[in-house]
Amino acid sequence: MMEGRVAVVGGSMGGLAAAAALAPVVDEVVVIERASDTAGSVAPQGMLPHVMCAAGSVVLEKLFPGFSQTLLDQGAATGGDDPARLPVYWHAAGIVRRHLALIEPGFPRALCGRRLIEPELRRRVEALPNVTALRGVAATVDLDGDRLRGVHLKDGRLVDADLVIDATGRGGSFRHALRLPEPPATEVVIELRYVGFVVERRADDDEIGQLAVIQNTPSLPRIGVLLPLDRTRWHIALGGYFGGGAPTDPRGAMDFAATLADPLLVRFLGRPFLEEPRRYTFRSSLRRHWERSSTPGFVATGDAVASFNPIYGQGMSSALLQAQALADEVGRRGIVPGIERRVAKRLAAVVNDPWTVAVGGDLLYPQAVGRRPAGHRWVSGYIERVMRASAANEVVNAAWTDVQQLLASPGSLFRPGVMRHVLA
Repeated sequence: MMEGRVAVVGGSMGGLAAAAALAPVVDEVVVIERASDTAGSVAPQGMLPHVMCAAGSVVLEKLFPGFSQTLLDQGAATGGDDPARLPVYWHAAGIVRRHLALIEPGFPRALCGRRLIEPELRRRVEALPNVTALRGVAATVDLDGDRLRGVHLKDGRLVDADLVIDATGRGGSFRHALRLPEPPATEVVIELRYVGFVVERRADDDEIGQLAVIQNTPSLPRIGVLLPLDRTRWHIALGGYFGGGAPTDPRGAMDFAATLADPLLVRFLGRPFLEEPRRYTFRSSLRRHWERSSTPGFVATGDAVASFNPIYGQGMSSALLQAQALADEVGRRGIVPGIERRVAKRLAAVVNDPWTVAVGGDLLYPQAVGRRPAGHRWVSGYIERVMRASAANEVVNAAWTDVQQLLASPGSLFRPGVMRHVLA
């Protein structure tokens, strides 16, 4: 049932995803973004390496059929000819997995960075007939008692809304304007520092696969990844936990890569840098429990709900899955009293899986600050066995890949059919 007007504050991935998903189920969506230049990504980390999980690609294709093909037309890499098998070089737990066993999605696979994905999503969203985009304007709330009635723009305009979506990110200034108590939060501090490099992609690089991951280990809190920015360029990320970031100069970057569990990335970092390296610091994985506290007329989404350690590549896909759940709830019930708490519970369920994956790995380090759940060490030991088994066993490979790609819950790894292969 079409009903009501929604104001989405924030025009990055989370806000665009929410607007796209809500447009078919409400009368009007207004997207408010304070940045006037939206040619690329408006997120502070938008120009650093990103990856879209399979689950996120499925949501994008559902929202906008043909989205993946458009990315391919704009230069995205295909990821090979076999839709159910992605060649990779994934070094983890002392062993190398050479492919990911994927489901066949029913549309072409497109591998690329956020620089292609976010602008194309913005173009598609702003072309929807019931979406209005306001750029270059900051916003504060229009609060009537304890209920949000809309959004005040700094230029004096008022956007009336039946529901306000906060997609301004982890530390959005808009949310602070509410002057309401923050919900309870869970935090795992890791002080990750990473650097992004762009280098040429060459024809003979295909021998290593369509991407590479040199994963951190329990004794070495450093990671390196090689991701396709497009068909002609690689995006490399080097990251170190607890303040141990990589240098940005070529010699220093190669020396850092040589200390990883596998020195594969050294050869790529020896190529000329096509852009200035970019740094980013990620202090902690942070989850706000909006399901335990609600404000009438207000819903948070994206990084305002949960921001994860970026090395797991779950952020964009989590935002898309949250947007889908948000629209499902609004479409089923309409914008009715109590919808905020119901949506918050749905979004909490969505972020459970990526949160479990991210903090489960990070809490292995004694230096990580955060509460460790009961049985954490036993579960971590089992997951290490899963990673090793995934390199040789197709059943485990498929199960582990589904979890990594947000297509299945981590609990699926404990099914008897998977455990039998892991323990063997």
